[in-house]
Amino acid sequence: MKRYVTVALRLLPAMALCLSLTACLDDGDETIALEKRTSLHGIPDDSEAGTSPTITGGTTTVIPNVQYTAEEEDGDIIVRLDMTGVRDPETLEWMRLFGTRQAGQNMWLEVDGKPKGFTVYNNADNETEENISTDLVFLVDNSGSMDQEADAVARDIVNWAQKLAAAHLDVRFGCVGYDVSGYINGGIDLTTATALAEFFNYGSGTTRTTHFAGEYASALSTAAGNYRSTGGECGGKALRFADDNFHFRTRANRVYVNFTDEPNQPNGISAYSTEFFRDQTNWPSTKGTVHTVFSSDTTWVSRESMGYNERPWRISWYTGGTTFFTGPSFTGVDLESLPVTGAMQNSYVIRFTNVADLMDGQPHEVKITILSEDGKTRAVRTFYIVFGYPEDYADEY
Repeated sequence: MKRYVTVALRLLPAMALCLSLTACLDDGDETIALEKRTSLHGIPDDSEAGTSPTITGGTTTVIPNVQYTAEEEDGDIIVRLDMTGVRDPETLEWMRLFGTRQAGQNMWLEVDGKPKGFTVYNNADNETEENISTDLVFLVDNSGSMDQEADAVARDIVNWAQKLAAAHLDVRFGCVGYDVSGYINGGIDLTTATALAEFFNYGSGTTRTTHFAGEYASALSTAAGNYRSTGGECGGKALRFADDNFHFRTRANRVYVNFTDEPNQPNGISAYSTEFFRDQTNWPSTKGTVHTVFSSDTTWVSRESMGYNERPWRISWYTGGTTFFTGPSFTGVDLESLPVTGAMQNSYVIRFTNVADLMDGQPHEVKITILSEDGKTRAVRTFYIVFGYPEDYADEY
């Protein structure tokens, strides 16, 4: 019998990560016995895991943020990582990932510098019945120039959701509207595709996202009043608003799509700056990955002013998302064509075990390395995690 329990995680400042982990195990500790097995619940033993390859020549793709949970199976603790797709930089196809003992291994995992045996299940290959859930939130700049984008989202949302469901994904949808004056002026908490379509069918053009709807409409409207104006479009604030107020599901991948034609304009408020999301202490992996759709020229980029007029896609850089550039008014763009679609359809479930000595309330370094056989697709990313059960960190929930 399998029982799911959340792994609480806390991302800590770099200086706190200098700790070295020493497992204090008695001679009779059963964890030692587990490590001697050749396989546990179909997961290769750590002794079979090879050392992660060294990435040379720079990285060519990005590893998105991941969700962490623990699965208790017959008394054994198994860590599960849920991650959206990784893209081949040349072909723009979504990679199949292969782990320990799998032919064509192109992914490696280390915890505190020690190789871990692990399995990877690719959702796109339909090789597992693992349930992959996604909470998808649209951050919509509803200034006057965004009329056509709003209409496109409303037109395509139902068909797109049906295609995602056919790809074995359990998706819920939400939205935050933000305006030219720097206010949060609309939104709907996570809900069904049908309810979201009703939300977008309010009025036309940008007015579609200038109201609050759904079960939590009143609470969201009240909360929006607590976010003071930034004096300009600020996707960073819309992102923080969703994170603070939406009811995300445990174990679901959090995915955001920010639609805008303007710089991120936090007006000197660091909590809404793109740089806030660079720091894993501020934006832990479980808070999600942000994809950007930008529909304007980028001539202002050379005059970028950090804290005031920022490249909005910096948030995508920092969280492992994609960026899609299109012409004014989002001409020719529909939801299905966005990279985020492929990222969700090509999700992965990564599992490893022998983790009893990690459940100690201390920070642990989890490093993921991806290297294709031809060496052209290269990525490495490190996450800092405190493993534990929900009751260990009740105050954080």
